Amino acid sequence: MAKKTKKIPYPKPKRLSFPDDEVKIEWLSMLLDAYFNADQGVFEGIRHRMNKGDRLACAKGCSTCCTTHITIPVYPMELMGIYWYVIEQMNDERHGVIQKQLQRVTMEDPCPFLIEGACGIHLMRPMACRHFNVFNRPCDIGEDPYFTRRDDVLTPLKKFKDKALSAMLPFHGIKQKAKQKEAMKQGLIHDLAQNLQEIEWGKLAERME
Repeated sequence: MAKKTKKIPYPKPKRLSFPDDEVKIEWLSMLLDAYFNADQGVFEGIRHRMNKGDRLACAKGCSTCCTTHITIPVYPMELMGIYWYVIEQMNDERHGVIQKQLQRVTMEDPCPFLIEGACGIHLMRPMACRHFNVFNRPCDIGEDPYFTRRDDVLTPLKKFKDKALSAMLPFHGIKQKAKQKEAMKQGLIHDLAQNLQEIEWGKLAERME
């Protein structure tokens, strides 16, 4: 009899789609492809861990990682995606809240996109945020489980992570498969990332006027 797998408390990923904007904005499809690949890897990684007996601890309303992490890499296309999403797609009450937070954010503050314990840009959150998942028990206040209990933190599946990062390389002029493979081997894409807390978010706040 086949072994029954556990239900995954993480939605099976679907590629985000903004057809009109994807026609007008060339890089947007690349970014959405990258996020879809990343989300697929997270889904498979969580399923693998749960089938081994682990329990996913992350759930809506838990935002400890948004307040404790001080090194969240954001790639150039991700930054552009955040700008686009906040300026062009956000037309609800989040707009004013996020704008005020961006105007006054400092290095010591939590992520400026955090609203009442939830991510205000969840659809377009960076890949680092998508990949970070914790198992077995929720994080304690102020805890970064990557350092306190590394085994409980999901290790992104390399196949999917590399595919996601490679999807962004054409934006930087690296279009041939052989060159993309070499770029990934050398880690060139990581050299382009900025730390989320060090980005001048006040510029985005100005664009939101």
